[in-house]
Amino acid sequence: MTLISTLPVTQVGPWSATAPVRALELITTYNLDEHLALLKPPHDDVRWAAEAGTHTSVGVGIIKPAFAMPQSAAMQPFNAENGRRYYGLDVITQTLKPGARDLSYKIPMIWNEIGNGYQLMAGGRPLEIADITGIAELFVMSGAVERAVFAADLFYSSFYATTGGLSSTAPTKLTYPQGAATGGIALFSDGTGAAGSVGDQHYANPTNPKSGRFSTVHFGYGPWSQNTFASSMTLMAKRPHPLFPNITSGQVVTDVFGPTSMRQKFFEMAVQDLVLQAVNMSGQNVAAAVTNPYSFAKANGLTEETFIGNPFGPRRYWAIPHLDNHPYLVQNPTADFWINIARNVPGRAQSAVSWCKLACNTKDWTPVFRMYGPGDPIAQRDREMRWEGDLDADSQPGDPMAVDMFGSV
Repeated sequence: MTLISTLPVTQVGPWSATAPVRALELITTYNLDEHLALLKPPHDDVRWAAEAGTHTSVGVGIIKPAFAMPQSAAMQPFNAENGRRYYGLDVITQTLKPGARDLSYKIPMIWNEIGNGYQLMAGGRPLEIADITGIAELFVMSGAVERAVFAADLFYSSFYATTGGLSSTAPTKLTYPQGAATGGIALFSDGTGAAGSVGDQHYANPTNPKSGRFSTVHFGYGPWSQNTFASSMTLMAKRPHPLFPNITSGQVVTDVFGPTSMRQKFFEMAVQDLVLQAVNMSGQNVAAAVTNPYSFAKANGLTEETFIGNPFGPRRYWAIPHLDNHPYLVQNPTADFWINIARNVPGRAQSAVSWCKLACNTKDWTPVFRMYGPGDPIAQRDREMRWEGDLDADSQPGDPMAVDMFGSV
């Protein structure tokens, strides 16, 4: 049976084409259902910067977040002849210098003799229809986006790699001094640089040049799968402890970052009970569906991560658009790419220093907001209402022990 089509719709002779212009102005209807729809970014695109291992210090001058780092906390045999051995008890600091940012608007004010004084206009139309109270929300949103921008900047500005087909050897933001690297090391470093350079391996204890070493960039790690993800989490857990020999740091991956191209793969890892696994047995390729122990459901039951005795909830996955143009993905556009993060979790004995140090003039990154309306002499002189928002911000690398970057090729 063939349907009779009346599409596309033909419209002729709208009454507005013949009505007087003055009449149209009187009866024009503004529909405001969606007038603020484009003023809000997807919340999860920026929420990671507030919740996944970053820390904001409040200030506008020079800010130095600090944490104690003794050279060692391991006991040793007492030597009566040679006396005691004294270790240094140091404090590690990172320096942040917030710079000024601003977001400002202005709107013409027209004196309306018939109405109640000044009237805000835009394009010849009264701006009251645009709900100017939404401008305050616009400033709040802009601050949240700015926090994500400053945090994501470290993926680029504190990155050193000569693997994965890259030659990124000029990071501009470095960690605190570490061992022989007195100027610091790129937060994300594959460790292929010369000793003491910005591309060197990190030190488990930055005040002890004999402490364990590790890298935070691992390219050629293999495609994203149950096995590679498990291996990547183990790699972080096995990092040497900064204070004790023969003990690992035990860092637990709590958050996983990736570009938007990893969104579906993250979702499957989080919820899928069965995954396809292929192995070679006696020269024959065999594939079967096996249980995924890292899924949401399994993580709430008995797993390898919970039988030790620690409470454990599912880790969080973040698809971050700020990673979409990372140099690694530009060079390898079809590669799998993810970043493991360890953060402090209430109720868990694990201790993690933030990987990203942020500084801002407000704790929640809300700009200082001022409005100059009809009562302001300058606004009356220029016949313009002004909104001004100021933000002072900076970001610097934190503790490399809490991050790991992986690429499949």
